[in-house]
Amino acid sequence: MGATVTSVSDSANSLYADGKFESARTLFESLAEKGTSDPALYYNIGNCYTRLGQFGEARLWYERALLFDPRNEETLHNLEWLNTRLTDALPPPNDALLHWIGSQLRAILSPEHWGLLAGVLLAGTFALLVLRKFKKPTLSWRLPLTLSSIGLVLLLAAQMSIPQSDKVVVVSNNSYGYSGPDANGKRIMLLSEGSAGRLVRSSEGWFYIALSDGRQAWFSSDHWDRVLPITAR
Repeated sequence: MGATVTSVSDSANSLYADGKFESARTLFESLAEKGTSDPALYYNIGNCYTRLGQFGEARLWYERALLFDPRNEETLHNLEWLNTRLTDALPPPNDALLHWIGSQLRAILSPEHWGLLAGVLLAGTFALLVLRKFKKPTLSWRLPLTLSSIGLVLLLAAQMSIPQSDKVVVVSNNSYGYSGPDANGKRIMLLSEGSAGRLVRSSEGWFYIALSDGRQAWFSSDHWDRVLPITAR
C-alpha cells in the first residue's frame, strides 16, 4: 500500500512539473479519496486548483492543509496570494474557541504525539504505584499524583488537538443565499467563489451558513464544500 501511494504521488508530481495540472490533480485527489491525511498532499491539490484558476477549490484545500499543519509557511504564503485574487470573496469567520485551541496545540505537536506523551506519563504513574505497593512503601505519593495529573492534561490536549472544523467554502463561481432552504424562496445575498463561512446546520441539500460579516442564510450545498470531512470531487 505504501509503495502504491508513493508511486501515485511521484507520478502526480511529475505531471505537475510537466504542466499537466488537471491530470496531476486527479492523481493527488485519488490519494485523498483513500483517506490519506497528509497536509502536503492537500497543499499539492490546492496548487493544482490554483494553476487551473479554480480559486474556490484552491482555498478549500489550502484550508485543509492548514488544519493539519497550521504554521506551514508555504501554505500560508499561497493562501495569502490567493486572497489577493479573491477580492470579492468573504473571508472565513474566526474559529470557534475550542477549534482555535486545537489548532494551537497542533502547531506544537500532532494529536498522536500528545497521546504518546500522555501514555508514557500514565504508564510511569502505574509503575510508581506498583513500586510503592510492593517494593518501596515509603515512596511519596506526590510523584505519581503529579505524573498522573500531567498525563491526564496531555490526554485532554491529544483529544482537543484532533482536527475539527465547521468551515465551508464556495467552490462554484457564485452562490445565492436564500431566506429558507428553498430555491423558489427569496434571494437575500450573492457570494462569489472562494467565500467562506461557518456551517450552522444542514438540511436535505442545503447549508445554513453564518458569515464573517454577521449575516446568515441558506445556500445550496452543491455550491459549497466542507473543510472537514475531507472529500474529493
